[in-house]
Amino acid sequence: MEPAAAAYLFLLGLAAGVSLLTLTAYRHVSPAWWRWLLFAAGLFVMTRYVTMALFTTPEAPQRFGALRPCWYATSLGLPLASVVALDQLIRHPAMTPKRLLTWFSPFLAAYGAVIVFGQAVIVPDDRVIGWTLHLEPAWRAALSLTHTIFILGFIGLCVLTSLKLPSRPIRTALALLVLGQAFLGFDGLTLALGQWYFRPYLFSELVMLLALWHAYETSGSLS
Repeated sequence: MEPAAAAYLFLLGLAAGVSLLTLTAYRHVSPAWWRWLLFAAGLFVMTRYVTMALFTTPEAPQRFGALRPCWYATSLGLPLASVVALDQLIRHPAMTPKRLLTWFSPFLAAYGAVIVFGQAVIVPDDRVIGWTLHLEPAWRAALSLTHTIFILGFIGLCVLTSLKLPSRPIRTALALLVLGQAFLGFDGLTLALGQWYFRPYLFSELVMLLALWHAYETSGSLS
């Protein structure tokens, strides 16, 4: 096996492990239906890395083509976990879980539409190993626009909140969430400009998952 391919499979295993670590931090979330929704989203995120590993096999297009939606699982799972993490850290009395879900619903609909209906083609990936997925231009543009709006809004909200809160643990958790989202945004810009490195989003997703784990553990320790 080529060194790049071996490193890629190692990183996918690491990402799946970090996803599981983040999943354990959701135990602090309340109410229970929020917690179970995050568990389901976290498991969906893990399917992305399993799918990416399966797509390293030569017969992937024929055997695993039905798993294409899982490739984009983090597009939904990470934003959802991020907004809930922010809510769990702030715990503003005026913000109820149902109201938060209502505010997030436009993003939920946009990400869900890309995952369920987005047209993607399976193409060879000779830079790493096996195959990769390319969204059709219209769907790629829709996903990029949604990502951009979410990331800018989320970072702005985190910064404004951090300026108002004196708690050092919460401010640290918010700073890490900002770092993770900014890294995701950088990867999106890199991809939009046609640049390439080992695997766009894989490293930034690792950072984001760790930031989420820290945020939920922090909210649990302060509750």
